[in-house]
Amino acid sequence: MENSKHNEIQNRVSLYFDNALADSERQELLSQVDCDPKCSKIFQKEQNYRNFIKNNITRPTVSSDLIKSIKDSINIR
Repeated sequence: MENSKHNEIQNRVSLYFDNALADSERQELLSQVDCDPKCSKIFQKEQNYRNFIKNNITRPTVSSDLIKSIKDSINIR
């Protein structure tokens, strides 16, 4: 797969997982994933990466006092 085509597919796959594609574009991409093994590999790699992040990376919790302090310092109530 040429590099520009690979980058285009990678970009479309990222947009897919960010829910930034129109329905017709989503369906077109999914059809391409079903028919093209290289596209499918890119799709699966991105899906696995996002699942790993979602399941293994945790955000630190912050106290309500910290939130209040930040809001107070920027005058949000």
